[in-house]
Amino acid sequence: MTGLIAALVSAMVYGVGLTVEQRALHRSEPIGIRRPLHLARVLFGNPRWLAGCVLAALGSVGLIVSLGLAPVSVVQPTFAGGISLTLLLLSLAQQQRISRGELAALGIMPVALLLLALSLGPRDAAAGTVPHLPLLLTVSGVTLAVCAAGVALVGGGRASAALMGGAAGLAQGVAGLHGKGIGGLLADHGLFAALVPVLLSPFPYLYALGWAVGIALFQTSMQRSRASITAPAANVVGNVFTVVAGTVIFAEPLPTEPLPLVLRALGFLLTLTVVALVHRASGEAEAEAGRLRAAAQPTG
Repeated sequence: MTGLIAALVSAMVYGVGLTVEQRALHRSEPIGIRRPLHLARVLFGNPRWLAGCVLAALGSVGLIVSLGLAPVSVVQPTFAGGISLTLLLLSLAQQQRISRGELAALGIMPVALLLLALSLGPRDAAAGTVPHLPLLLTVSGVTLAVCAAGVALVGGGRASAALMGGAAGLAQGVAGLHGKGIGGLLADHGLFAALVPVLLSPFPYLYALGWAVGIALFQTSMQRSRASITAPAANVVGNVFTVVAGTVIFAEPLPTEPLPLVLRALGFLLTLTVVALVHRASGEAEAEAGRLRAAAQPTG
C-alpha cells in the first residue's frame, strides 16, 4: 500500500510540473528535435519551464522510490493514471470545459486505484529488486534504437504529436526500467549504503539516456498540442511497455490467488481506459479548435 500511495503522490507532483512546462512552452519560440542545441537553449533559458521540470523531476524520483516498494504492475499504472487524473483536476481548477469522456475518467480512476490496492496481498506485494541484466540491457538498446529510427523515418517535422508522444513513452519506459533498478538497490541497501552500488551500476546512466531521448520527443510533441493529448499517448505506450517488460526482467510474480489477479488486471485495464478517454476527448477538442481557426482565417 505504501508503494501505491507514493506512486499516486508522485504522479500528482509530476502532473503539476507537466502543466507548468506546457504553459511555458506555449509562450516560447518553436523548437524541434532536428535542432538540439536550439532546443536546449530555449528550454534551459526558460525559468518557468525549469520550475516545471524540477517538479516533474521530483515526481520521477518519487516513482523510482515507489518502484522499489511495490510491484511494477501496481506502481506503473497508478502513476500513469494519476497523471491523467491530475491534469483533469487542474483543468477543472482553471475552469476549462471538459467533456463527458473526461468526466467518466474522473469517476473511473478512483475505482482503478481501489482495485489495484485490493490486489496487494502480503504474499504478492513484494517488488522485484534484481533484474536479469543482459535482458535489461538488450531491451533498452533495442527500444531506444527503434524510437530514434521510427521518428527519423517519418521525419521529425512531419510526425504527429501522438506518434512522437508514443515514442517518448517508449524512451521514458526504458528510463523507468532503470529507475526500477535504482529503486531496487535503494530497497535492498538503504539510501546511503546504496550510493556506491548505484553509481557502479549501468542504471543511472541509461536512466539519464532514456530520459534525455524521451524529454526531447515529449517536449517537442507537447508544444505542438495540448499536454492532455501528448501525455496520454506517452502514458499508454510507456505504461504497457514498462509493466510487461518490468514484470519479466525483474521476475516479479503476479498474484497467485484468482481474485487478486483479476483485481490487478481490471485495475490495470481501467487505468488504460482513463488515459484513452482523456486522449480521445482531448483529440476531439483539438480537432474542433483547428477547424475553428481555419474557418476564422480570411480566404483569397
